[in-house]
Amino acid sequence: MPLPFLFSLNQQSFRRQLLTYIIAGVVLLVIISSLLTSWQTSSQTRSMMTRNASQMVKALAEQSVLALLTESPENADTALQQVLEFPDVVAAGLLTQDQRLLTWRGNPADMGYFTERNWSGSASDISMDTNGDLWYLVHKVSIDEDGVDNPLQLTTQDQQTLGYALLVFSQEYLNQLNSRIFTSIAVTGCLAILVMYLVISGVIGRLLLPLQALSRVMGQSHQSGEHLQAEVEGAKEIRRMAESYNAMMTTLDEQDERLRHHNEELEAKVRIRTRELTQARDAALSSNRHKSEFLANMTHELRTPIQSIIGYVDLVREQTQLAGLPHLQEDLDRVNRNAERLLGMINCVLDLAKIEAGRMEVRLSSIHLYDLLRDIEETVLPLLPSGNNRLDIVTPATDRLIRVDAEKLFQVLINLLSNACKFTRDGLIRLSTEYQPGKLTFKVQDTGIGIEKDKQDSIFDQFRQLDSGENRQFSGTGLGLAISRQFTLLMGGTLSVQSQPGRGATFTLELPVSSADYISARN
Repeated sequence: MPLPFLFSLNQQSFRRQLLTYIIAGVVLLVIISSLLTSWQTSSQTRSMMTRNASQMVKALAEQSVLALLTESPENADTALQQVLEFPDVVAAGLLTQDQRLLTWRGNPADMGYFTERNWSGSASDISMDTNGDLWYLVHKVSIDEDGVDNPLQLTTQDQQTLGYALLVFSQEYLNQLNSRIFTSIAVTGCLAILVMYLVISGVIGRLLLPLQALSRVMGQSHQSGEHLQAEVEGAKEIRRMAESYNAMMTTLDEQDERLRHHNEELEAKVRIRTRELTQARDAALSSNRHKSEFLANMTHELRTPIQSIIGYVDLVREQTQLAGLPHLQEDLDRVNRNAERLLGMINCVLDLAKIEAGRMEVRLSSIHLYDLLRDIEETVLPLLPSGNNRLDIVTPATDRLIRVDAEKLFQVLINLLSNACKFTRDGLIRLSTEYQPGKLTFKVQDTGIGIEKDKQDSIFDQFRQLDSGENRQFSGTGLGLAISRQFTLLMGGTLSVQSQPGRGATFTLELPVSSADYISARN
């Protein structure tokens, strides 16, 4: 069966499916039986009529010996009249030995079949051919050559052909008979199918009543959520199904009761645990708030003495230069670098505290892209000699006036470039900028040590460094990338990394911008 039919049948009830399959089988059986019966009856009828036609033309040949001997049509009238009285015979006649038509009765149009052929070469006594609804029969008429004792004998050892008996037999009666037989068989088959459908439908409906009742109970149980019991009745299999269903409902009732008690206990424990968690959460939030406030206050207070130290170091350095004490310059420079480093760490902690406290805001301002890149270059250039690195800034072909939080964008790019300088030796550091409609992309590429695949996500965590431990090779707080990602998220952008160990790293900063945020700068 085609798949759509099977799919639609599967959506119907069990009774409809069962009835459909049974009736389909019965219909197929009736059709096959009717066709076989019709074919067998038609074959037998055709064989019988063929024998009748052969016997008629043979009888005509036996009665036409005298007429052919004398070549007198009048002597054949009686034989032809007797043959034409049969309803299926439409024409009859005689041919002489030299293929001349001696006499003919019936439709003249049928004579052409016999007169246009040469029958002298036929080895058999009788020939039969079919043309449409007509049978054409030819029977050889012959006598014994001595012709003395039995001049009318047709079959002897040595015979002389006198001529041929001709007969045209109609199949119209055969066709009508076959049509009546087929119609009768078809009507009988339809009646049989109808009766069997009614009987089978009634029997199946009666057998499936208990199953339908069980199905209704199961449906009601599903809709209402109650564990209803079904009546045990019907055939053995249906009774077993009902008993299994009732046992399952009983088990579900017991399980629901146990589950109800268990839920009550869990709800009591959940209420207690919820109160504990609420208290713990409030305590954690309060502790985190106090921590953020403490960090913000402490870092703010620490910046003042550090800045004072830096100022006094600059003052002492100027005085040592005036006093001609150059040997103290290196020590003062070392103090100044460490003070600047400490101030940078304090600023990072202060930024992180502001972010966690939710006090970090985005302040948009307009700045030329070329100016931003020039400031970045001036800031990064002093970091290059320590690692013997080169800086390559790919400047866009067109300067643009961008509206961004310039301070945060500057700090993110400086953090990325500072990390590139720190983890690169004797290499190249490149900053490239690309504009696409709705997006501005910065890429910081280096040829440094690279980052392993399993550590590329963790480098953006707070206080996380690649070489954390006692034997650290690179200094830092581990807050630069964490603050950079937080600033990027505040500006609505993304910060990602691609790297392979020993092949450097590429940090990509993408910031969403509207077309109105970009105006080509005019000189």
